[in-house]
Amino acid sequence: MSVYLVIGTRPELIKTAPVAFALKKTGIPFRIVNTAQHKDLLDPYWNIFGLKPDYSLDVMVSGQSLTSLTSRILLQLQDFLDKLEEKPALLMAQGDTTTVMGTAMLAFYNKIPFGHIEAGLRSFDLDNPFPEEYNRKVASITTQLHFAPTEVSRQNLLKENIRENDVYVVGNTVVDALQYISSTEMFKTAGFNNSNLDQCLGKDIVLITCHRRENHGENLNNIVAAVEELVRQYTQFKFVWLLHPNPNVKNVISTSKLKTYSNFVLTEPVDYWDLLKLLSQSRIILTDSGGIQEEAPSFGKPLIVLRNVTERPEAVLAGCAKLTGANTSLILETFEWAKQYKSSSNINPYGDGRAADRIAAIVKHFLR
Repeated sequence: MSVYLVIGTRPELIKTAPVAFALKKTGIPFRIVNTAQHKDLLDPYWNIFGLKPDYSLDVMVSGQSLTSLTSRILLQLQDFLDKLEEKPALLMAQGDTTTVMGTAMLAFYNKIPFGHIEAGLRSFDLDNPFPEEYNRKVASITTQLHFAPTEVSRQNLLKENIRENDVYVVGNTVVDALQYISSTEMFKTAGFNNSNLDQCLGKDIVLITCHRRENHGENLNNIVAAVEELVRQYTQFKFVWLLHPNPNVKNVISTSKLKTYSNFVLTEPVDYWDLLKLLSQSRIILTDSGGIQEEAPSFGKPLIVLRNVTERPEAVLAGCAKLTGANTSLILETFEWAKQYKSSSNINPYGDGRAADRIAAIVKHFLR
């Protein structure tokens, strides 16, 4: 019997790839299922890790609602499961997307154990992030193996009456992925795969990403206003905004005044090598991305988190991140803090790069 790793988005692949490597090293047979929830963003990443899905679904339809997406994921996962000759020994998924919630529900309906990678993250606000906070809480209800990245996450689960013996603090697998990528020749070479970024070489980079639903509309306008002021004031910095393909974000940024400034670069999403090179070479990072909140501390970079709450408080507690939400004046004020920031510790609040090995060892024991 095999373990089935269900993946649907780029962050899920990045954080699940080390688990696949560790399962293989441990001798545990596994298969990969791709729901293709974020197909275009996900596809280029399989080659980075030398992986490919054993099964691929097709859950996305243009303009569909979350209700439609959830139903398509459940129906297609069930159809896939019904065609298997042998029931999975364990289903596993990482994070908090609709793919993860759907996989947890599928496991419950079919009496299959479920292992949740990155369990226990909580913002304690169902609307922020939406729908991720709901997704991960639903997933936790029926999980047998809770792989919590930190002690904070473990405590969150225990407060929800999850059995203590089912919760394992393993670290965050993103640190494992970063160590893997950083060791590759591609990462070590000078320059970027995206030639538009070569103008940033040797410059003090301020990296910006913004995509979450709660930052659409007026919030995004406020963030753009803050960035415009920063670009105008701090000409010594090169501001790089990685443009998310969501039209609610893309249209606002593309039509703003930002492109008229010579120290501002607007570019399409980059591959993971370029993203990590940007993180490693940036002076300051503004983001609402959960993944970047976890990745930046590995490079000792200060974070301005464009959210009011975060399910990843470890970086804030460690003093390398501050929350600003979409408050224009607070973003400007916090930028002054980031300019003066000096990394004071080599301790990464998200782990030591051995999370996947711990997960594989726990899975091996569970399957005995």
